[in-house]
Amino acid sequence: MSSAQDQTHGSTQRKLKTSSQQATEDELENTRPHTNPIPTLKVVLLGDSGVGKTCLRSQFVHHMFTNAYKATIGGDYLTTTIQLPPLEIDEPSTMAFESEINGSSNATVEETPLTTTTSSLQPMSSAKPAIDKVNLQIWDTAGQERFNSISQAFYRGADVCVLCYDITNYESVLSLKDWFSRFVQHCHVSQPGVILAGNKLDRGKDRVVDKEEIKDILTNTTATTNIGDYVYDWELDLLEVSAKQLPTVESLFTRVGELSRTYLLGDDYERRKLQDFDNIDLRDAHKEVSSSSRCAC
Repeated sequence: MSSAQDQTHGSTQRKLKTSSQQATEDELENTRPHTNPIPTLKVVLLGDSGVGKTCLRSQFVHHMFTNAYKATIGGDYLTTTIQLPPLEIDEPSTMAFESEINGSSNATVEETPLTTTTSSLQPMSSAKPAIDKVNLQIWDTAGQERFNSISQAFYRGADVCVLCYDITNYESVLSLKDWFSRFVQHCHVSQPGVILAGNKLDRGKDRVVDKEEIKDILTNTTATTNIGDYVYDWELDLLEVSAKQLPTVESLFTRVGELSRTYLLGDDYERRKLQDFDNIDLRDAHKEVSSSSRCAC
């Protein structure tokens, strides 16, 4: 009889122990920090046929380069994940505050606009998630004019466009204005990111345009769409690369990821995404169909 009671008591203890362990695991699960999902960003490569858009993507994703030319028809995409360098945040310096105070002869410590300084630093301490990785969905589009009507369908919702030109082909630089104008018209994003990439750096002896000339060439226009209004930083977002050299290509797409992160952490990201879509009023369409289907007699 006592042995049966001992078995029952032992079984109860095992059940209580199991329940206690489950409660502990549930508490740990609730306190364990959840991993933020990696954002996926759409990147579109634009430029004339032969500037090396396909080679740039192939080198970055597959680490492969070939001299065999094969024209892209329409467009396709490859997705890859990249690690971004840490985001640098300038910390307020005590010396900076002291220099501001000493620089003004009438200023005192009480007159220092501490409230303004605190509010200006508030965005730095906001609760936005840190982004150290991004998925890049890289779209390679056709550079031939006859495929423009097909390629334009792939522009919609693009976060960043990479305008590619050939440093040995001056016409490929001039045509970037038309490429970007069509992109802005069909991407339906109010403020997309822009990166300019001059390819074929390995053929520098054959170059016909210098890097310092690109900004003047592309912004000297009377067109409504000016590339200069969309470039975030000309020093960082204008690069010369070679599809044969992996380090230069990696620096290009790393900058694409950094620019995308800048927009993702911006307060207006949701507002600038997918704006100005064509709206179709189904009620009006129904009225037109109904009126046209009536008998005319």
